[in-house]
Parts: sequence; C-alpha cells; structure tokens
Amino acid sequence: MDLGLNIGISLAIVAFGFLMGSIPTGVIIGKLFFHDDPRNYGSHNPGGTNTGRAFGKKIGITVIVLDMAKTIIAFWVPWAILRFTGIHEQLWDDGVFYNYLGLFFAAFGHCFSPWLKFKGGKAVSCFMASTGGLGWVNFITCAAIFFPLFKKRHVMSIATITTSVIVTIFQWLMFGVRELLILHTENGQRIMDYAMFNFGFGGGVFYGWQQALISTLVMVVLIARHASNIKRIKEGNEKPVEWK
Repeated sequence: MDLGLNIGISLAIVAFGFLMGSIPTGVIIGKLFFHDDPRNYGSHNPGGTNTGRAFGKKIGITVIVLDMAKTIIAFWVPWAILRFTGIHEQLWDDGVFYNYLGLFFAAFGHCFSPWLKFKGGKAVSCFMASTGGLGWVNFITCAAIFFPLFKKRHVMSIATITTSVIVTIFQWLMFGVRELLILHTENGQRIMDYAMFNFGFGGGVFYGWQQALISTLVMVVLIARHASNIKRIKEGNEKPVEWK
C-alpha cells in the first residue's frame, strides 16, 4: 500500500467535500434573484428553512434540494473517479472509507463555510443526503420518518433531530444485518448491496461500518448545530416553520 498516495487521495477528497459543502446556496440565490440575504431574516441562518422564511416556500425547497445535491456530489464524484480509474485497488479499505470522508466534510463545510466567515447551516440537508442520497432504502426510510413528524407539528428541528437519530440507528442495524447475511448466506453481500443506488455495481457503496460511522458523525454535528433549538424545545418556545 502506497502511504503517500493514500494520504494524497484522502486530503484531496476532504478538500473537495469541504469546498462543495461550503457553497452558500441560500445566500447566492438570495443575492442573485432577490438582491437580499436570507441571513437578514428569521433565524439569520443561510439554510433552506430560513431561506423559505425570507423568500418563499419554493425558494426554500430549491435551496434544500441544492444543499442535498452538493453533498451527494461530494460522495459520488470521488467514488466514480476511484472506481473507474482503478485507484481504489491501491488504497486502504479498498478506498471505501475515503468516499465517506467527502460526505462528512461536505456537512462540515456547509456548517462552517469560509465564504460566510465560517458560519453556515445546520447540516439538515447534508444529513438527509448522506443517507438518502446513497440508497433507495435509506431514502424511503428518511422520508417515512421525517415527513409525518414535520406534518404533525411543522417544527423542523424536532423532525430533523428525531429523523437523524432514528436513521443513524437504522444504518448500524443494516450493517449488522449485512454482516449476518454474509456469514450465513452465499449471496448475502449482493442482496444488501442492491439496496443502494449503485445496485451492487462497482462496490464501495454498501451498508458497512463506514456509512454507519459517518452517519453518526454527521448526526452529532447536526444535533450540536441545533443546540439553541433544543433549548427552545425544552422551554416550549420552539416555533413552527412559517414560509411565505
């Protein structure tokens, strides 16, 4: 194993993920189309929820989708490069863990964007993308938990924190199921791999400890970024989302 290559690849993916995540989509759209900044309104946050408060529901949803997209790109671009060039064969863990580094640092860049003086969003879209953007089973699980919670109370923080915790537990559970299937069935690995968006092709995207670990780390960042929301929830002062 070439240590220099491994260090270089990991640093390149970290930098790529961080820069992708740091793109302040809410601020860019606000200034480009409305000549205004979403940070001037509501929670003063550049994320999709507050952008919706400032410029309307459609714009808020657009920002959420774009924030998810930049996180998904931070994963799938390195995955494609490593797999289709064969570089993954020269890397530790077959390059699998390095793919997930891009996800985590995209979330980190989103929350601490250098373009916004190292301030940013709360990693909600990044978490949804870091799980739902990798597999159709994950996507359905995220949606099945988040939307009923949000519909019931329209409190984004409660819906997102609860979803992140449950989905992270689900990642570890699916990792355990996959390991059991590999031990006790001939095609156990392939069965689980088809739950992902690469449908078992090319490897590197499956229910492994790598995905569960990164989901856990992004969940921790998300919860930490919601510290003030958690305080308001405890005090009974957390307000529902009100978009234009």
